[in-house]
Amino acid sequence: MEENRFYELLVERYLKKQLTDQELELFAELLSTGKLDNQLLRAWNGDAEITEADELDFNRSQQPRVLWPKAVAAAAAVVLMVLSVGGYFYSQNRSIETENRLSVNTHDVDPGGNKATLTLADGSKISLTDANNGELAKQSGVKISKSKNGELVYSVIASDATPLAFNTISTPKGGVYQVNLPDGTKVWLNAASSIKFPTTFAQLSQRKVELEGEAYFEVAKNKKVPFVVSTGGQQVQVLGTHFNISSYSDEGELKTTLLEGSVKVIAANTIVLKPGQQSNLKRNGSGDLKVSTANITQVMAWKNGFFHFEKENLHEVMRQLSRWYDIEVIYEVDRHDDEFMGDIPRGIKLSEALKILSFEGTQFRIEGHKLIVKK
Repeated sequence: MEENRFYELLVERYLKKQLTDQELELFAELLSTGKLDNQLLRAWNGDAEITEADELDFNRSQQPRVLWPKAVAAAAAVVLMVLSVGGYFYSQNRSIETENRLSVNTHDVDPGGNKATLTLADGSKISLTDANNGELAKQSGVKISKSKNGELVYSVIASDATPLAFNTISTPKGGVYQVNLPDGTKVWLNAASSIKFPTTFAQLSQRKVELEGEAYFEVAKNKKVPFVVSTGGQQVQVLGTHFNISSYSDEGELKTTLLEGSVKVIAANTIVLKPGQQSNLKRNGSGDLKVSTANITQVMAWKNGFFHFEKENLHEVMRQLSRWYDIEVIYEVDRHDDEFMGDIPRGIKLSEALKILSFEGTQFRIEGHKLIVKK
């Protein structure tokens, strides 16, 4: 197979997320030498056209290759993800220069990070952002500590006679946090979210928590004591499974997405989700749950460190950015129907994220923590 053609196919398979581990390791090797530069540009601009014969030749050529270490391949994947972010948007035929559409004052806006507040049952508050590692509090027979990697860990030291009490963990805009609940369940909170839970699940018939905003759950298995999440007019009942709930009050729908196991979602009607399915509950609708096939990449993007947009309009994109960068968005534009597709890393500054956005004719201006959007 001709060398340039081989490189074009390798790049195209990467952008389609079709690379095997072996092919990804080869990608790392070629990336380090700069041999893929021209092919990356051609693929992003839609110039490459791959035939079935090319695919066959490509697969044959892969068989004798020596593999690179997986660490190198992983590093290449991270680098290429960032590169493909910018390159992908060129393929959308956006011709306006980014610099002409973005006016940034001397103060840029940093991305969010690990920020949260713990509210104890007695009303006292502890900033988990500022707290040192180690023991934070002892209350109602539970020791609360912060681990080296920032997780909040509960150790039950209660007796059966310990009175029931509730704690709440809240993240601000621009904050995310992971917490281990008393039963071993792991919860990742997205920005502007909160979870309320008992300090111990001992002697309870169910492990019930209350959620506002968005969270991803990995529930510890306990067949005798079901785990229940109450949020936004619905309840989700599980025994042990992985799922995501998005229940922001400014979103039109409450979405529950199952990744592993089985969950029962209860509202006006009751449904049981299978892995890969999503329940949808309209806030201003009849209260009936609907089931659809989930876009797992899109649902889990926030937890995996990036934004993933698929034909979202301007207002929908800005709503997500406003939560993560803790900004107020001011619209000086009437139309919000421009569509946006692609990925943006959540670890970059606001100005860098805006440079990636390619809404035709849309201009952005940062003034402190306000983002002005206009045509």
